[in-house]
Parts: sequence; structure tokens; C-alpha cells
Amino acid sequence: MDGTDRLAIYESGSLSSILTFKYTTVSGDNKTDLDYLATTALNLNGATIRDVVAQNATLTLATPGAANSLGNNKAINIDTTAPTITNVSASTADGTYSTGSIIDVTVTFSENVTVATANPMLTLELGTTDRLAEYNSGSLSSILTFKYTVVASDNNTDLDYVASTALNINGATIRDLALNNATLTLSAPGAANSLGNNKAIVIDTNAATITNVSSNKTNATYTTGEVIDVTVTFSENVTVASGTPQLTLELGTTDRLAHYASGSLSQILVFNYTVQAGDTSTDLDYVDTASLNLNGATIRDNASVNATLTLAAPAAANSLGNNKALVIDTTAPTITNVSSAKADGTYKDAEVIDVTVTFSENVTVASGTPELTLDMDGTDRL
Repeated sequence: MDGTDRLAIYESGSLSSILTFKYTTVSGDNKTDLDYLATTALNLNGATIRDVVAQNATLTLATPGAANSLGNNKAINIDTTAPTITNVSASTADGTYSTGSIIDVTVTFSENVTVATANPMLTLELGTTDRLAEYNSGSLSSILTFKYTVVASDNNTDLDYVASTALNINGATIRDLALNNATLTLSAPGAANSLGNNKAIVIDTNAATITNVSSNKTNATYTTGEVIDVTVTFSENVTVASGTPQLTLELGTTDRLAHYASGSLSQILVFNYTVQAGDTSTDLDYVDTASLNLNGATIRDNASVNATLTLAAPAAANSLGNNKALVIDTTAPTITNVSSAKADGTYKDAEVIDVTVTFSENVTVASGTPELTLDMDGTDRL
């Protein structure tokens, strides 16, 4: 019996050609094909076995496993060891899953087991509310499959069960073929042979949100032809597909579109805008909280959940206008007035007359000395 021999005790059969020996199994007995120990296994133990004329019987048995032996004639398995859980994994591929996805969790036992009477359940850790994966298939094999369908609000960065006691019979039985009840203790979550250790399954039902809008441009004034990048930061990595999103910017008389340029598969999407004639803004910002337009595209997280595209209010915290001081000016300064600080009056030779030229905005003089030609009754002066 796997290391410990046992004795079957004579029970009945005297005065016939068949003697019956009985053995009651005890804990620890295990044998895949029950047989006696050797050809000398039949021990008189002080008794006599004789025929009707008092001749002692020859007690030599067939060799174990040979013709006419117990092992050859019968297929009797002795199993007193409870099946144990050796591994928890999933047939679902590693990846990120969202609402409606089906996760198949596999629980492997040390031997074939039978599930009967009801459906066992495996409690999974999924954020605020734990969820139950229900037994689906596998009875009469060593691997039981439990199914779980992801619902809204479920979240876990590495799916696992809640504890080593997470497998609940729920009124069922899980037994081996010898009717030994299985030991249902699981590896600790995250430990070797646990679901979390074997698989990298992420459950994500939360939509990505916009957390910040800014720009890589230095705070300054920009004019026609200048390319302004606008960076839109999300709460998690997102993928842009099937089109080119647009961000509507407030630029005076005509709003302008910053077109998506790069950033798919990351948290930061970059939109580019080229300044055009007529554009003006003293502090560049988008138009409103709904200024990010998909334009036929999709922006989704790794679980294919559509991102929430609501922006912070213009000029509010995390808005482009609040984060940056980008001035857009494509209007040429014009002369609005010419005068002088000199008092009205008549001036003689060598008198210095200042002339003030006023522009519509601040201007810079560089690389030379501008001149203003004055009419002096026939002789112009500078």
C-alpha cells in the first residue's frame, strides 16, 4: 500500500474451494492496482489449511501481476488521498478586458475530480465589489473551468481571487473517483500557482479622462506660419484609430482647428495648429469643454472603452489657457497718430522738434534708424 503492507484477514470459506479474506482500507492506503505482496503472501498465522484427508495445502500464489493473480484478475484501485489544488490559471489570454468580456479561470487538481449536486464558485478580487466566477465544466477531469463576465465598475490591474479560501463549494461536492472530498485550499493570491502569478489579466471598465491640456511651445507671441503644438493628457494610455480628431481653438473672428498629429498608445496626444492671417488671441485656449471633436475617429483605452472627452473649462485649472501664456498676433501694427510733445508755437534756427508717431500696438525698432520726412516749404528735412 505505497510503503506500508496491510493484512487481509480470513473470514469464510472453510469446507469449500474458495476462501474469502477481508481488508478494510485505512487512511494513507494507496495502490493503483491492488495485489498481494509476493508468492508467499498467504500466511497461516498458526492455522491449518487442509483438504478433507488432512493433507496440508500448498500455499504458493501466482507471481503478483501474473495470470491467476489478484492484480491480473481485477483492477482495484485504493485511494485514500484527497485531491488538492495544484494550480490556478486562465485560458483567457493575457490582456486588458472591459464590460461584457468573459474570463475563463482554470483550477487544476492533483487528480481527476467529479463535480456534483450544484455549481461551485470562485470569488475574484475586482475592486469595490468582489465577483463570483461560476463553475462551467471539467467534471471527470483534473481541470475545472470557472466563467466570469466583466460588469461595469470592475477593475483590477492583475486579476486574482480574493484569498486562499476563495473556492466555495456552494452546496456542491468536488471528489475524486474514490469519493474523497477534495481539499480546496488555494495558493495565496499572487503566490506561485495562483491566478495572479500565472496570468497578466487586467480588468478595466473605467473610461480614460482628460487630465490636462498644455503645449511644448515657450510662452511668447506667435504670428502667421508658426506651428503651435497642443498636448492633451489622458488618465491612462489611449489609442487613436479610424480618423483624425480635432481640437477647436479660440482665435478671434474665426475659430481654428488643431489636428491630431501623434501620441496613440500613450497618455499624451499631440495636436498641431498653424497660425493663419487674421488669427488673434491674447492667451490661446480652446473654445469650450466640448472642443475635442473625434471627427470620425475613436479614442479608447487598452480595454476598448471610449474615452471621456470633456475638457476643463477654458482658463480653468488644467486648461491650455491656464497652463500656458501663448499670444497669437497676425495683425500688422498701424500708425494711429502723429504729433509732438512741443508746445504749439514758432521755433527758430537750431531748435529741436520731437515728432511722436503712435502705433496701434507696441513695436520694436531694430537694425537701423527710421526717418520721417518733414515738409519745409521747398526743402524737405528728416
